Amino acid sequence: MSMTRMNLDAELSRVRAEITAMSARVEEDLRKAVRAIRERDAALAAEVKADDRTVNAMQENIQYLCATLMAIQQPVAQDLRELVAAIRLVDNLERIGDYSVHLAKTAIKLRDATGWPRQFELLAKMGDAGCLMIRSMTEAWLKKDMEGARSCAAADSEIDALHHELMGETLNSLKKENAGADEAIKLIRTSGFLERLGDHVTNCCELVEYVVTGTHRELND
Repeated sequence: MSMTRMNLDAELSRVRAEITAMSARVEEDLRKAVRAIRERDAALAAEVKADDRTVNAMQENIQYLCATLMAIQQPVAQDLRELVAAIRLVDNLERIGDYSVHLAKTAIKLRDATGWPRQFELLAKMGDAGCLMIRSMTEAWLKKDMEGARSCAAADSEIDALHHELMGETLNSLKKENAGADEAIKLIRTSGFLERLGDHVTNCCELVEYVVTGTHRELND
């Protein structure tokens, strides 16, 4: 094995390690946001908001590393696809982090709301499902496991179902009861953010197949 090949392999391993760290950070922030919404913990929610800068910095660092490797090492075939896909993957991870922040903001703004216990629990369940998807996606990425990626993407249907349930129950409450419209709108918007969170994890799953085969196929179309 040439020294150039050894150097590239070492740098690719570094990229994977950085992605693993960023994914773990994003997952942990989502877990904190879920706990904050369940417990109306404004202090914990504030931690998630503050950590957004760290996630953004991790994204920028990984993308710079990938771009530098493409320029200096001039990789080809699967190596090149992995670097291109890594740039896109961390962009999706950064957006997932943004949605965790939205959930945290809702935990802060609605911390005194008492009329929506079911909606708060549905949001938390969506976040729980998102955490599992993030972890499964990362494992599939590291292993280049297309079946694992497809299985992970299929789990997005659970988040979609919870989103529709929340919207339906919230709209029914507005029709039947003297519920707060502003609070209802905030809950529905936050649910929509978490629904898109699942879509971004699915985007990451699609990148696994791109790295392995060189083709892009939409999952959950």
